[in-house]
Amino acid sequence: MVNSKASDNEERRDEMIMQQKKSSNDEKLTPFLLKAIAIASLGGILFGYDLGVISGALPLLTEEFFLSRTQQEMVVSFLYIGGGIGAALGGLICDGSGRRMCILLTDIIFVIGAAFLAFANSLTIILIGRIIVGFAVAVSGIADVSYLNEISPIKFRGSIVSINEACISLGFVLSYLAGYILAIQFPNQGWRVMFGVGAIIAIVQFLGMLCMPESPAWLRENGRFEEADVVLSKIEGRSNLETIDIASRGEHDQNHEMYNNSNPSHQIEDRQTMTLPPTKNKDNSSNTLCTHNQSPSGGDGSPKKTTHQDYTNLNSREHNLTPNKRSMSSLSIEDDSHPQRVSICSCCSQIQHQLQKFKISVKSNHRQAKIAIFLSIMSQFCGHPNVLNFGPEIFSQMGFSSRKASLGSTLLVGSLKFLTTSIIIWRIEYVGRRFLLLLGMTIIGVSLLILSISFAGYEDESDDFTTFEKVASMIGVLGVAVGYAMSFGPLNWLIISEMFPTSIRGRALGLSTIITYVSASIVSYTFLSVQSKFGSSIPFSIYFGLTSLSLIYAFVSIPDTGERSPKEIEAEMDTMWWWRRSSSLEESDKLSTVVTTDADII
Repeated sequence: MVNSKASDNEERRDEMIMQQKKSSNDEKLTPFLLKAIAIASLGGILFGYDLGVISGALPLLTEEFFLSRTQQEMVVSFLYIGGGIGAALGGLICDGSGRRMCILLTDIIFVIGAAFLAFANSLTIILIGRIIVGFAVAVSGIADVSYLNEISPIKFRGSIVSINEACISLGFVLSYLAGYILAIQFPNQGWRVMFGVGAIIAIVQFLGMLCMPESPAWLRENGRFEEADVVLSKIEGRSNLETIDIASRGEHDQNHEMYNNSNPSHQIEDRQTMTLPPTKNKDNSSNTLCTHNQSPSGGDGSPKKTTHQDYTNLNSREHNLTPNKRSMSSLSIEDDSHPQRVSICSCCSQIQHQLQKFKISVKSNHRQAKIAIFLSIMSQFCGHPNVLNFGPEIFSQMGFSSRKASLGSTLLVGSLKFLTTSIIIWRIEYVGRRFLLLLGMTIIGVSLLILSISFAGYEDESDDFTTFEKVASMIGVLGVAVGYAMSFGPLNWLIISEMFPTSIRGRALGLSTIITYVSASIVSYTFLSVQSKFGSSIPFSIYFGLTSLSLIYAFVSIPDTGERSPKEIEAEMDTMWWWRRSSSLEESDKLSTVVTTDADII
């Protein structure tokens, strides 16, 4: 009977998924959803502004505090150190307290960090402020992407999540514009105003997020189904009648719960066919009940009308396509820890519980984890951070010696990066993630090769670039920015967020962000030093070699994730050469181990 019921549920589930795919063309962006996207995307502007502002402020800080090259690298890289700390904690904060609360928290931290920087009177205070802002930048990146991902209709998900990257690019442009104007108008203290502007953006987002709801996917993941339905009704622009219909279905399922309480055989069947949240009976015994958001079929046996399939980044599809796996993991881990009981005293056990769940989930998604690590590292070791952070220095080496010329060239790079990102967002659903990633990485590689050749003859400030070398170097710098805006920029977080299920998405993004900031700190802290010790072209040559190798790896291992569930993405990985080869090697190792063990026994 159980197998029969499971088979029926599978058929209903497949039918429901087909209906949801057919209805994807009817999705629309409601005014409330657009407002939520706009407010959440302010975090991207803040993110980009605080990353890019150092480009215009660093020359002024160098004159104000007489910074050496190593100290300049410290000022730049300390933000990434703070980012690594924020990423280590951001995933837990984001998954534990919710996306909305996490965004509000980061806005407060942004203001504190901006105050440290704006009123700093020593290098030490500046470094502390950079660490604080870096912490906020990392946590904001996790929370903003998760929030946008989980409120987006599947049809527009790629574009909406990539809006965050467009806003980051816009933040860079604003920071370069502020640096250009303030460095010329206030050559001595303009850096204080540059840092202070970040606090204004944070305050605006804070006030806006106070009026926004929590992510419905996070609410559902934490068993708050009624709240999730209310949020969904706002996001989808449903009428009152439709909201009432949801409530009536909820009453029906409450009756179903009561029936399950009195009939143990139905509890057993439901445990094996659905994803079920743990609840308490009146006798305090642990029980697992069906809720209306998780049951794949209505009371009459027909497929239910979906309430959030397309608005939670395939979260419903994750629940519905793999119920047995999720149900068993829920029963094996959650029943003993009762995550509903939240108190200050249980925080440590909750963190341990979440880490245990994350460890199990990563083990079952090891290929996705490897891709996430690869993207996180190479997005920095392609040299893009140094093109942005040390832009004025690079342009000064190219012969743009005046402050106005070097900052103006940096502003041009930021503007082109923003324009490219905007175009990519417009076409991302039509072109495909994989194609854009490979094309962008190719452009970065060619551009780095041009820079390596152009800077090969530059030894010190007495060496002048020829006109041809200046043009070639400018093309190289612009090419790195454009290639990044086509690939790693808008796609890193999008691909990673699409590969992992909701339950660990925040922590997966957090781990990826940790690796990203550690890599960025290494790249930023070594750029000027390597140029001084080994030659100006050597860093670009290293980045070129790494990018070339990574392009090959991306071609044989990274699938297209657009409009697919994690299960569908994993199925495509099975067809790719790299993962087929890895599976073959693993099977060979296992067979060899078994043969060796048998031989030892004999």
